[in-house]
Amino acid sequence: MARRYRDAAAKLQQNVHKHLKEMKDLSSSEDEEPYDLSVLDGVFQSYWRGGGDTQMVNRTKNLLEEALSGRSITCLICIGSIKRADAIWPCDNCYSYFHLSCIQKWANDSISLRTEDIGAPITVIKPRKIEWCCPKCRKSYNKDEIPRRYRCFCGKTDDPQYHPWLVPHTCGEVCEKQLSTGDNCKHKCLLLCHPGPCPPCPQTINRTCYCGKEQKRVRCSASKWSCNRQCEKILPCTSHKCENICHEGDCMQCNYTSLQPCLCGSEKVKRPCNDLIWQCSKVCNKLYSCEFHKCLLMCHEGSCGMCPNSGLKSCPCGANQSFVQCPDIIETCLGTCGKKQILCEHTCPEKCHKGPCPPCQVMIDKKCYCSTHTKALPCSKDFKCDTKCRGTRPCGKHTCARKCCNGNCPPCEKTCDKPLQCGRHRCSNICHGGPCYPCPRESKVTCRCKETFITVPCGREKYVKPPKCNLPCKIKYKCGHADENIHTCHFGDCPPCKAICYKMYNKCNHSCKSLCHEYVTVVFKQVEKPATPWEVQPPKTKVMALDCPPCETPVTVVCFGEHDKELQPCHSASRRCCGRECGKDLACTNHKCSLLCHLYSLDPDYPNVPSTCKPCNKGCSVPRPNKCSHKCPKGGCHPGVCPPCEILERIKCYCAVTELYLRCNELSLGTEELLSCKQQCSRNLDCGHRCKKNCHKEPCGKDQVCTRKTKTSCLCGNLKKEAPCNLVRNSEIKINCDATCEEKKLAAKLEKEREEMRLKELEEEKNRRELEEYEWKLSSKKKKYKEKKVVVIKDNRNIFQKYCVPIVTAMVIFFAGILYTLQ
Repeated sequence: MARRYRDAAAKLQQNVHKHLKEMKDLSSSEDEEPYDLSVLDGVFQSYWRGGGDTQMVNRTKNLLEEALSGRSITCLICIGSIKRADAIWPCDNCYSYFHLSCIQKWANDSISLRTEDIGAPITVIKPRKIEWCCPKCRKSYNKDEIPRRYRCFCGKTDDPQYHPWLVPHTCGEVCEKQLSTGDNCKHKCLLLCHPGPCPPCPQTINRTCYCGKEQKRVRCSASKWSCNRQCEKILPCTSHKCENICHEGDCMQCNYTSLQPCLCGSEKVKRPCNDLIWQCSKVCNKLYSCEFHKCLLMCHEGSCGMCPNSGLKSCPCGANQSFVQCPDIIETCLGTCGKKQILCEHTCPEKCHKGPCPPCQVMIDKKCYCSTHTKALPCSKDFKCDTKCRGTRPCGKHTCARKCCNGNCPPCEKTCDKPLQCGRHRCSNICHGGPCYPCPRESKVTCRCKETFITVPCGREKYVKPPKCNLPCKIKYKCGHADENIHTCHFGDCPPCKAICYKMYNKCNHSCKSLCHEYVTVVFKQVEKPATPWEVQPPKTKVMALDCPPCETPVTVVCFGEHDKELQPCHSASRRCCGRECGKDLACTNHKCSLLCHLYSLDPDYPNVPSTCKPCNKGCSVPRPNKCSHKCPKGGCHPGVCPPCEILERIKCYCAVTELYLRCNELSLGTEELLSCKQQCSRNLDCGHRCKKNCHKEPCGKDQVCTRKTKTSCLCGNLKKEAPCNLVRNSEIKINCDATCEEKKLAAKLEKEREEMRLKELEEEKNRRELEEYEWKLSSKKKKYKEKKVVVIKDNRNIFQKYCVPIVTAMVIFFAGILYTLQ
């Protein structure tokens, strides 16, 4: 899967690179000229300073960057790139470019497709506005707005010539379009002819805030501003002031109430301030100036005016006029009425009369409603022919068949009579299009006992669950256990009987504690495997009485060895091994039976279970005497004490010089004298001298003081003397150094200094030679190498001078030892 994905991705990337290469080849070399962004930043710097709508400025800047960048712009109609010298048309709303020829074809095709079909003999033609829209933003344009000429962006020049130093499709002159973004702005755009919308007006003017309290100099494009203070303008109720922050437009309606009079001023009611004009229920009843008639208008303000029956009046036909003073009235004249009929262009031929004119009786040729026949009839009469309409009614199924139809066929009057979704009833509505409404009737969904029900729309019974009935089920059990199986109404089979059987078993005195099994549904399945698929038989069920299950009453049972008791079901109760060892004492009285739990006497019910313990086959386990390492003479395990051991053993005495032969039982009971060889002990004391006692057991040196002579010396080792061992070890005898010791030390010191001087002279001679050799290597004029003389230092001292110090030291030590011995 991963390999297929990589191959598909590589193929897709290859197609993309190929498409980009083709697009690059199609674009001209002129479209790839570089541009500098700092130029645009300098142009729009004054627009960004001082506030204003930065979104419009950025939009104009982005369109200019796109025009100057050299990137090819795609026409959304032909999906081709727009060259700098191509004729274009920009949309006034989204400012997108299109080829002039493409947009002309688009507009003509859109208008030609919007034609209206005539579907009836007589059609009321209403003027319809035919428009076309921009392919990108869908702004609507009239038919007269189809572009015919190629103009620059500011609209001053037709067919602008391409110039390499100007923005494409521009004339190079100042735009001078009216900047109408600000309130009453009279300034014009000062940029050169450019694509996209003009930036907001950058001029600054003096403007007051919405409420008129503060004044400051602001941008013309953002001349409306709020001082963020309370408005405090007087509301229309003239009683309260506006409490909102300085805002644009009219103040909101007052939310308070005040005492307000009606229009006639006869009543005053407390009403909301936002509803100032109201009328009471009184009739004016004031006399007009004629003093014969009263004003019948409801509550109103101002004077009632002149009496409607007085003034300049004319006869009903309008031929004669005269001034009438109430209560006089003007009568009809003898002339013709001559009023224009309401429903036609003819005049009334009757004499001047009051009231409406009679129907027009002028004979004209009238067409019927369906415009099929013509007949001379009075103008006020309608003409209907007997031709039946062949159109289709709005239901789309039945024909109109109405006489002289004008094309507006009436709705169908037949009954639909289609079968509804419920499948039981038919649609009783008038013939209609589309699907029928659901069945309006209702049906009942009941429980099994028919006592509980719910109403649902007809046809929804299959999709609605039956109601839950809390009444007891009315179905009786065949086994007769009715009181034990009381349950609520349900669908399907009743649950199995929950009553207890309580029948007595024949083999034991217990009763059956299982559920009722007198009438039980048993499923019989096919036992033999079918040879062919058509021999497969479905499982069969049968209601039948079953035997009582085995007795499950717990019974106490003891194990074979009577170690433990347990409860077992009555039908399977039997003694068995508990898994422990027997633990009964064997004949040797030293061990216990290691067999698993078994019988102690023969039981015919368990012939295969052993009834005797296994004899002991272990060795003697009685602990041997302390010094005896031999086995019991009897060998096997036995009761009582083991006999004494008679085996001879060879053992060394305490001093390990003589070997003795003794019996094992004598050795274990022997005394200390028995193991002694009666000779002098061969071991040494701590001082190194031999023990003086005979062969003994305790450690040497105990209760002994060594008095043998031993040598001792002074601290420098020059003087030596013999003394008893115990006194030397206890440091009771000491030898002090004398004058000979000092002379020996001085001679040793002088010899050491002479040796150090000699070694120092050898070291200096060696360093001198190395320095001379180093200077000779570094000198500019090397001298000829001369063999250096080797001086041999001879030692002319005699033997006594060479070895005087050791000789003197030895003599001092010798004499010191003699003095120590004499003391």
